Amino acid sequence: MMKNRLTEVARLPENVRTAVTVGTFDGVHRGHLEILKGLLKVARRQGLRSLVITFEPHPGHVLHPGNKIKPLTDTPLKVRLLTELGLDYLALLHFDRALSRVGPERFVSDYLISRFGMRTLVVGYDHAFGSNRAGNEKVLTELSASRNFTLIKVPPVLLDGQPVSSSRIRTALSEGNMPLASKLLGRFYSFTGQVVTGSGRGKKLGHPTANLVLLNPHKQLFPDGIYAGFVDLDGKIVHGVLHHGPRPTFNDSSSTLELNLFDFNGSLYGRQLEVSIIQRIRPVLRFETAEELIRQMDRDDQEVKKVFERIKIPTDSLSRAV
Repeated sequence: MMKNRLTEVARLPENVRTAVTVGTFDGVHRGHLEILKGLLKVARRQGLRSLVITFEPHPGHVLHPGNKIKPLTDTPLKVRLLTELGLDYLALLHFDRALSRVGPERFVSDYLISRFGMRTLVVGYDHAFGSNRAGNEKVLTELSASRNFTLIKVPPVLLDGQPVSSSRIRTALSEGNMPLASKLLGRFYSFTGQVVTGSGRGKKLGHPTANLVLLNPHKQLFPDGIYAGFVDLDGKIVHGVLHHGPRPTFNDSSSTLELNLFDFNGSLYGRQLEVSIIQRIRPVLRFETAEELIRQMDRDDQEVKKVFERIKIPTDSLSRAV
């Protein structure tokens, strides 16, 4: 059950004492969840309030603008996932060049302690912050002694002998390996799009689709192809087939996101849908005739239905995982 008590703050009253963790938390994956659950446990044990400090935009966009890093989670999804954990506070810091130049000593003093009342800092096994990531384990250990706070280090979460990380998830997504991405995340990968008016071609082919435009155009996606996916429509899980990519049968090279939902006949125009992706079915193919395409789409529907026969989708988002 969701615990709707997360409060976004820019500063806390002086009498509030906190256990804090700091990070980008891109993906809010299984490794992050271990840190966040550790934070909650420590806060309860020490009688502190729990606080997550994260950044917007992704620091990589500011520090390395040429590398085209794409976020795994946009801010609304990140906030929702943190809320569902039952945390007390969230501080969303605007990341810019000025903040990137703040050293670890000043960040601990001016932000964590003075602004946010930190008494305990919980970090991951490879955590570092401050200018040029100078706030490594050695520096943080020294600061914990001089500034009188407790430092707790959380070990990595391993999958197949390697730590779970955002970079591993990006690699899995780039390969279209949705089951691996789901295992690393601890839930199915999703994106949010707004339903817009399309060409109506899908309806004419007997497979009506909702045409989606990404709310976050920088969102990390996956290779072109046909995918099994689902949406939560007013509390009801609805399965469907997602087309991602061009439509070569009709000589259309523009990339589209089109979702054909099973057992749904209503209008979705204008709505925002969060689409969770289960598995890649096949690549985008060119067919000689519309009739050949229709036959393949019928086969795609059957293949996707077999996927959902094997996988039960829970109703709460944090546990929607393989």
